[in-house]
Amino acid sequence: MGKLMETAEIEVLRGEILGLCRMAEPYGAGIPVMKAALRKSGYEVDERELRTQIEYLQGKGLVRTDEVSNRRLELQRLIVHLTPEGMDYLDGNSPDIVGVG
Repeated sequence: MGKLMETAEIEVLRGEILGLCRMAEPYGAGIPVMKAALRKSGYEVDERELRTQIEYLQGKGLVRTDEVSNRRLELQRLIVHLTPEGMDYLDGNSPDIVGVG
């Protein structure tokens, strides 16, 4: 039962990530903002795990990422955007996607 719950929690987390991306459009969501929002929703996710789930969603075609940097300020950010396929999924206009809840 433990593995089943873990799998379900990851699927729900992926759905939360998609929802955050929807709220952040058209600008996209950065990792620090996503971590803070997820923490408020009760998810304690480190950056490595969050990036893993974003890569999974990217592989499914639901999100895309952009690397944004400012050399002068020495900043580099990964910005996550919802794709049209991701929007369709959230709107219920596409079939269920295995691994996303």
